Amino acid sequence: MKLTLHSLLACAGFTALGALGTAAHADQLDTIKAAGVLKCGVGSQYKPFSFVADPKTRKFVGYDVDICEAVATRIGVKPELVFITGATRVTDLQSSRTDLALANLTHTPERAQLVDFSNNYFATDVKIMVPASSSIKSFADLTGKRMAGISGSQHEVKVPKVITSVDLKVFPSPANAYLALEQGKVESMAGDETTLIGLIGGKRDKWRILDQPVDTQQIGIGVRKGEARVLAAVNDALTELEKSGKAARIFDQWFGKDSELKMTRSFVFAPYKQP
Repeated sequence: MKLTLHSLLACAGFTALGALGTAAHADQLDTIKAAGVLKCGVGSQYKPFSFVADPKTRKFVGYDVDICEAVATRIGVKPELVFITGATRVTDLQSSRTDLALANLTHTPERAQLVDFSNNYFATDVKIMVPASSSIKSFADLTGKRMAGISGSQHEVKVPKVITSVDLKVFPSPANAYLALEQGKVESMAGDETTLIGLIGGKRDKWRILDQPVDTQQIGIGVRKGEARVLAAVNDALTELEKSGKAARIFDQWFGKDSELKMTRSFVFAPYKQP
């Protein structure tokens, strides 16, 4: 059979359309299942979210680790931890270095333009910590003082709105910010209350957390923009954890009655609420 130029172009067009149709169906969830692993972006020194409990084993444990494992199980793949920083949580997700962004990613309107958020899986107040011996008692006492914050967090936006003329210096991780406070390079530290209490550990007599909150944060799991099936799988896993009571047990292990923090769970896994 003789093929004309027109018929060849037509065939090429149908082939291209077929390839596009196949690509449209091969979304991220298919890629994750094909790879057999779910890459969860977590912090490397973020107790009790993700940290090494035993230096001998070097095994990472924590709240985010358990959540990652639960979502991976729901999808039917193995969890893989990818270590990220506060500043790279979103870009690592966008570049496909990770499949999910955890590490205390606060749901904000600005971030929601860059990534999709799951239902809330955590909530906490942002507070200020000072040495127990400090004369700082309130936000008014922080004016002109040096404060440590964490890069990539909302501290640079939220803190100046409630504390006048504070000298905010950001650090790559909570551990770095805490070290600066310990060394006297700053006079206070901003952080999620859970993070601050986790950093303090058994040294509660050495530090004091101010009662007044800077902000209350709703925290979700970041999913690549437009990946509806991955987002649904994450939300299904969170819903299952809440209904089964496992969500509360995971909290109690790392933050609540079974931990050294002894915090009370004041939230449930649920959709984001506009402030």
